[in-house]
Amino acid sequence: MVRRLGPLGFGVALALSLAGCTLVSYTPKELVLSQRYGLVALDAVELARITQDGLEVVEFGFLASPYAPRDLYDLGEKLKTQLKARGFEERCQTYHFPLFGGGQYTLRMARGGEGVGLFLKPLAQPQAYRLEVGPASPNPPLDCPAR
Repeated sequence: MVRRLGPLGFGVALALSLAGCTLVSYTPKELVLSQRYGLVALDAVELARITQDGLEVVEFGFLASPYAPRDLYDLGEKLKTQLKARGFEERCQTYHFPLFGGGQYTLRMARGGEGVGLFLKPLAQPQAYRLEVGPASPNPPLDCPAR
């Protein structure tokens, strides 16, 4: 026997089914990695920070989040995208695959006569990194050092 719901019954059934499906609003936290260059990481926690002579060094780790990068290279590319959005152009980049935990990502970019260098490497903890950001020559040598 099949019973059809009237308009009121349909409304009650719809309300009950929607009550079980609530949308969860999630706002990720922003960690400022570099004040000078406006670099940020979403859902990251600061572990240590040192600033001296224009060089910003920050150690940070990512929370379990959809915003966490897949790996060192992915994080470097996200930082590069942020700098490109601020008008910087890529001058050189190096990436050493972390075969035995020793990977590193180096990036040099320039905007007019202003240059910036990034050096990024993983820390011992999973999803944790050390980033060094500072002013650099807008015309780097071929070996692409961070500064």
